Amino acid sequence: MISITKSADESGRLLRLFQEVLDGLPKGMATLGSKRTKNDDGTIIWLTPVNKSAAEFGADSEDEGLSPIDVFFGSGTTFELDGNVDESLDLVRRLGLAVISGRCEERFGFLGVRGKIRADEGKVYRSTGYFHLRLYPKSVRYEPYDHGPGKS
Repeated sequence: MISITKSADESGRLLRLFQEVLDGLPKGMATLGSKRTKNDDGTIIWLTPVNKSAAEFGADSEDEGLSPIDVFFGSGTTFELDGNVDESLDLVRRLGLAVISGRCEERFGFLGVRGKIRADEGKVYRSTGYFHLRLYPKSVRYEPYDHGPGKS
């Protein structure tokens, strides 16, 4: 398990959630990483898939507590979850499992990125971020973590 040098109490629940998700995957399918934020006021935790066509998934929280939690995937999509910590952690798990299953995509336009995740209960979560400059628009549909060379 990865250790966090500061704010272990605040970030511990989020780290345990990511560790549980990783433990539910076949061995070697993804790696778990964590680091302190640039300003050393929070913790960032992420899963990096071995399959390069799958999306990275992560979350960060500030030292003051777990609310809000910023969830991110792919190359630029971020969701801010604010409110009840238990509900937010449950949503982080559901969004993470959807990304791991390949139920996410991003659309890169000239000035921004629009991302969406299709959660298991059929609900679609969308987010738009600006200032992701791109000369040529493109769409990326991410693969599941377990889909790679030699898989059908």
